[in-house]
Amino acid sequence: MNERLSRRIFLRLSAVAAGGVVLAACGGATTSNTPTTAPTSPSPSPASSPTPAASAAVSPSPSPAASPTPLASPTTSAMASPTPQGPEPTPIGQKLDLANLSPSIPDPSQPVTITFASWVSAGLKPYADEFQKLHPNIKIKFQDVDAENIVTKITTQIAGGNAPDAAYLDLSAVTDFGTRNALVELDPYIQKSRAVDPKDYVGEFAKAAQIKGHFYGLPFDGESTGIFYRTDLFEQAGLEPPKPDWTWEDFEEAAKKLTIPSKRQYGFAIFASEANYYWLPWLWSTGGRLMSPDGKIMFNDANGKKAAEFYLGLKRYSPPDLYGSNSWDGRVAFAQGKVAMYEAGAWFAGTLLSEFPKTKGKWGAAAMPRDKYCATVIAGDALVIFAQSKNKDAAWKWIEFLSAPQNVAKWNTGTPKNPSTLLPVRKSLLNNPNLYKNVPLLKDFAQMMKCGVSDPAYDFPYWGQIDQILNENFQKVIYGEMDAATALDDAAARAEEIIQKHKS
Repeated sequence: MNERLSRRIFLRLSAVAAGGVVLAACGGATTSNTPTTAPTSPSPSPASSPTPAASAAVSPSPSPAASPTPLASPTTSAMASPTPQGPEPTPIGQKLDLANLSPSIPDPSQPVTITFASWVSAGLKPYADEFQKLHPNIKIKFQDVDAENIVTKITTQIAGGNAPDAAYLDLSAVTDFGTRNALVELDPYIQKSRAVDPKDYVGEFAKAAQIKGHFYGLPFDGESTGIFYRTDLFEQAGLEPPKPDWTWEDFEEAAKKLTIPSKRQYGFAIFASEANYYWLPWLWSTGGRLMSPDGKIMFNDANGKKAAEFYLGLKRYSPPDLYGSNSWDGRVAFAQGKVAMYEAGAWFAGTLLSEFPKTKGKWGAAAMPRDKYCATVIAGDALVIFAQSKNKDAAWKWIEFLSAPQNVAKWNTGTPKNPSTLLPVRKSLLNNPNLYKNVPLLKDFAQMMKCGVSDPAYDFPYWGQIDQILNENFQKVIYGEMDAATALDDAAARAEEIIQKHKS
């Protein structure tokens, strides 16, 4: 599991598995009256449960009146994993005095070491070098942990009382750790900061970093899901590139024309083991949701069945030998021209650029096709401070430094020779045209960031169990053992049993 989206699919499960251990070790969410005081612990309600899914990284509950965002102008895009980049001059981002971002919070009078856990330490080291020149009494010690194991690793450390001071984590982990007394509330620090403006964060990313309206993480980078397509195969089929507002009907028409089994060419790719994840933007585009804000199952209503029947029905345009594979393996089929359209996180652009350079000029990226609404899965990463840290102020200095606009811009754009294909989650940066010079496709994809959807299901503590049922049933549909409507009704009935079990 090497790429970003598969990592997020993994994290949606690992967050649930890790939760019980964190709960035993920690308790409730922490707050802090001032940056120098020890955190206290309010009692979170059961609704503030861990966010167990990849899309849960940006899926806190909306209000009951919340509805999908109507299509504005989502267009094409691409992005991928962060490219290790050190600080260098850039025209992007407000220029701040990086040595004095929080003047009222003094540097430590004696040398301290901040342990920082992440899977991107190589990329962040140049930033640490610059930071340490500005703050000589604060040393950054990187703790390298691969993305798939970082939640489990830190959970174990918390249980042993030796958590790192701070970390770079998937946004889904903010709620997971924050509701269990493991993180420091950052609001008191933010109020003193010249670098962090809460109003500048893209809404869904800000929500994902908050618990009951209080920040427990600083959103740092983001990505979303779209459709990658082979421009050469589109031309051969006489198809125009997808338009910004293309529909499900447009998508299926293209998939049909692009499917030529005799040439071992198919219009799309479906993976049985991940269908319950990749189905989500199709569900949300109908206006459907997995659950209602008050915890009622919604995925088997008319919208859910419409989305499942359409999405799972696309298997007719997918190579059967990929049903049992996964999205990471499927990248090869796309690169080889055996699959013409491929649903993936924007990380895939970086994979194509770096791993399959011969495909340059043969692919493009488009927004997810829509039914009624523009919808996509969005995810990202955040910077956090752990409650067990003995040097919280110094840890804040470090994550605040990384969060300065000019550093966020550099991290998310890279250089022309080595571009990053992530997007910043700050509106002021997304609206800056200079941001997209290294990867022009990012300019249009930024619009899709506004189409991220909140689903109340990810506030339900046992959603992982229900999601597994959906996964099993969707596999049966793909293999012809069940129809889509029956699969959803069966999953809903079993989900209700889980809900009732945990009510008692």
